[in-house]
Amino acid sequence: MARTYRLSKSRFTAGLQCHRQLWWKVHEPRAPELRPDAALQAVFDMGNRVGARAREEFPNAVLIDFDYRRPLDSVKPTRQAIDAGASVILEASFFEDDIFVAVDALSKEGEGWVITEVKATTRVKPQHIPDAAVQAHVVEKAGLPVVRVELMHLNREHRHPDKGPLFIRADISADVAAFRSDIAGEARAQMQMLAGELPDVEPGAHCTSPYECPFLDRCAAPAPDHGVDELNGIRAKKLDQLREAGIETVDQIPSDFPLEPLWARHRAAVLQEQLIVEPGLHEVLADFRYPIAMLDFETVGAALPVWDGCSPFGSVPVQFSVHTLHEDGAVSHSAYLADGPGDPRPGVAAALVSALEGAQTILAWHASVEKRCLSQLAEACPEHAPALREALGKVDDLLVVFKNHLYHPDFHGSFSIKNVVPALLPNMAYDDLDVSDGQLASALLEQLLCRPEELPEAQKPPLQTQLTAYSTHDTAVMVELFKLLGTRSPPTSPVISST
Repeated sequence: MARTYRLSKSRFTAGLQCHRQLWWKVHEPRAPELRPDAALQAVFDMGNRVGARAREEFPNAVLIDFDYRRPLDSVKPTRQAIDAGASVILEASFFEDDIFVAVDALSKEGEGWVITEVKATTRVKPQHIPDAAVQAHVVEKAGLPVVRVELMHLNREHRHPDKGPLFIRADISADVAAFRSDIAGEARAQMQMLAGELPDVEPGAHCTSPYECPFLDRCAAPAPDHGVDELNGIRAKKLDQLREAGIETVDQIPSDFPLEPLWARHRAAVLQEQLIVEPGLHEVLADFRYPIAMLDFETVGAALPVWDGCSPFGSVPVQFSVHTLHEDGAVSHSAYLADGPGDPRPGVAAALVSALEGAQTILAWHASVEKRCLSQLAEACPEHAPALREALGKVDDLLVVFKNHLYHPDFHGSFSIKNVVPALLPNMAYDDLDVSDGQLASALLEQLLCRPEELPEAQKPPLQTQLTAYSTHDTAVMVELFKLLGTRSPPTSPVISST
């Protein structure tokens, strides 16, 4: 007996991006690529919290009990709620044309119904339209006229606790109507594809747009060492120009091919298999006055803000690490992690002013983040504003120094500190840390400070230790990178090897 398949709005939109992705999702639902890591799970959890909060905007609504393991069980209760005269139904579920959908909110309006799709974003995005359109298609197939489709998203102008509405409803009916003519045919094509063997689909731009495919590694051809796509900031037109000339790797680029200075440095490093240091580095370093403070912030960007004056996804500094390098080579360290449950900014500001006292230069990696955090703290904590604004004027970007003067083949086109450190300081790589990336750190900090009730008390001290270790490592690494620059920048600034 032939197996039958069922689409859903998430499956349908996955199929729009790539039939091959959809085939794997349906035929291999337990594939390891589909298991979210901690950071991605935090994103899913955030979406669920926003959805739960959005339900409060629909008082007296009927909530359909929805179990993702048995979604079709929700269809009958939905029909019963409609027949009983419910005017607003949450998780209203329908199954038509082999497509199952659960509508976030379905509201009666006149002789028709309004579909409200909730998204944990601050604006309507192009990828939201197919998602809403497939719901409208199925609801109308179920016999309910749809008079409007709304996308309900977070309001970036909202300030906690009550300045401006938390949510905005955008009418996307026209965009949905324009897309709906494609749904029936695409759904049939997807169902036909699922009944067959794994389809052949060439890798392309769709592999990462609108989302990165979880099965990317299955399809991607082995990348050549130092491929031309590693050139930092290269645009598609220039990339096509290189490839049309038969140039696939950086070392194949002819010496007379016009290159940006950074790309020329990249090419030289690959050809010479060594670290390249450009003239002028010594002069740049000479401008930095001691003591030099290496500063790193960690922030929380809660979708649902909990501190006064904060906006949805507004980054709030809650933790910092400062390693201070003195002219005699001595290094001191200060760190701070907010302890909650109140607004963390006054504590962060006071501790930071003390930690930066006496520093003549402040270095950060990707300093725009640290500058923004200093500005936000100055605005939120007027008693510390003069010292914080003075500190802001001392900030410089260590990443820019590297980008303008050095290149190592093992950077592979990226100046992320996670790429630079393994190449230049292999003994200080992040692999052994329990928390090893900023996205996960932010998610854990949000849980620790915004939702501490979700964490057993016994888990909090180890988590605080792990978060402190991560932030401390960032600035300790910057100290060693800065020292390395000093050893690689004699006044003559020759091009030299890292070995």
